[in-house]
Amino acid sequence: MKSVAPASEVDQVVKPVKLAQQDEAALLELLQSLEARHGFVPRDISDEISRVVAVKLERLQRIQGKLDSTIRRDVQRHVADWRNEEGNLIMILHAIQNQHGYVPREVAMELSRELGVKLARIYEVITFYHYFKLQPPGVHELKVCNGTACYLKGAAEVLGECRNQLGVAEGQTTADRQFHLDTVRCIGCCGMAPALVLDGKVHGHVRAAEIAGFIAGAKVPKGAAA
Repeated sequence: MKSVAPASEVDQVVKPVKLAQQDEAALLELLQSLEARHGFVPRDISDEISRVVAVKLERLQRIQGKLDSTIRRDVQRHVADWRNEEGNLIMILHAIQNQHGYVPREVAMELSRELGVKLARIYEVITFYHYFKLQPPGVHELKVCNGTACYLKGAAEVLGECRNQLGVAEGQTTADRQFHLDTVRCIGCCGMAPALVLDGKVHGHVRAAEIAGFIAGAKVPKGAAA
């Protein structure tokens, strides 16, 4: 006797609109549940999901096309601004970072095509200068001074606690894009060692036990009651 899908599955099959409204995770979960129940995915359901996926892919491709044209236009504008200047590559990269907060890979690739410069050369410049970032910046920027005075006064412990609290290493941004952790050679506040800079504000004589408080304080919206 032919097996019959549960009512919930039948509902989704006979109402394609419901399938179309599902996100990728929900569609995958449906496929896995069907495979677990039947040992395979019924052909009618498979065909309907394939159609839904094809529609979603077409929409994503249209969106990607619009993004690509926007990236191309922005890169062409930056190149036009600096085309006749000596050493224009670094100035264009500055303009790109000022726009995005970092240098996105797709933008670097478009810049490579526009200038006729190898992508490897562009990344040589980006990675040589500490100013440029390859990852989106966090909302809050936390920099631990690792100059000689701070190092001797316990900067390593402060940095270690920052890593523990944020779950990232220096040069990285937290998954929620709230904090970017980094180190700097010196901030000119040797008398306050060890020191760190959080969102542009210098904190001196920092102890590792204070890091959690600094991070929690940065999360409080400006103007919120104490």
